[in-house]
Amino acid sequence: ETFFHADHTGAAGAAMMTSTASVQINLDAGPQGGWAERVRLAHALGPTMVAVAANSPLLGGKFCGWRSARQRVWSQLDSARCGPVLGARGDDPASDWARYALKAPVMLLTTPQVVPVTQWVPFAEWADGRVMLGDRRPTEADLDYHLTTLFPPVRPRGWLEIRYLDSVPDAVWPAVVFTLVTLLDDPAAADVAAEVTEPVATAWDRAAHLGLGDLRLQRAAVRCVQAAAERAPAELEESMQRLMRSVEQGRAPADDFADRVVTHGIAPVVTQLAQGGT
Repeated sequence: ETFFHADHTGAAGAAMMTSTASVQINLDAGPQGGWAERVRLAHALGPTMVAVAANSPLLGGKFCGWRSARQRVWSQLDSARCGPVLGARGDDPASDWARYALKAPVMLLTTPQVVPVTQWVPFAEWADGRVMLGDRRPTEADLDYHLTTLFPPVRPRGWLEIRYLDSVPDAVWPAVVFTLVTLLDDPAAADVAAEVTEPVATAWDRAAHLGLGDLRLQRAAVRCVQAAAERAPAELEESMQRLMRSVEQGRAPADDFADRVVTHGIAPVVTQLAQGGT
């Protein structure tokens, strides 16, 4: 909290820690020869899947005008820590991640107590001695800890940690997860996804704001979910059909949730969902 206030992102930091929830997916990095394409596609899918899974139209108990307040909150934090990793070309994700980590400011220092760093100190400046924190240079343990304080939408950890999906209802989360995994793991589906997401590959804010109300994002989403649905096992048929209908109608979970809140009020709807209702 002290770090976020010093970074002038106190409100967003507090909202991130107390008012956001997501479905995170861990995927194998895959063969080294395909890393660049796989990581590029994981990023390119981001805005489309943010729109598909958008499910946070309220913040602080009030409608905020965004389909995904969670993604909006994350976008308000510093991009050096929470923005996408890829460089301009994205052809060497390992080097991109190393540069990202070195440029990111140090958040916390172990002295051995954990102390917030309230000045902007890129890890590289601490490592090369231009700035000394705790009267010393960093150790390998400091680097390991620093990496845990970086939160890009796709985080390399020896695998790919996908961090950009809102938490969604039980009825559709299996379909949402299957869709994203299939688009990354199935070569033919990946080709479809790469083609249809290219026009919206950087539309993170538009996806969070408008969700599937943006026609270009909806078109990409329909093609992506169709490609996944064609490959879905029988046990996911109902969940995939539900997701497909919603995407074709241009509706994200946020739209259904908002309608229910308007009709019944926040507390009854949240209580029902917490008790396993749909």
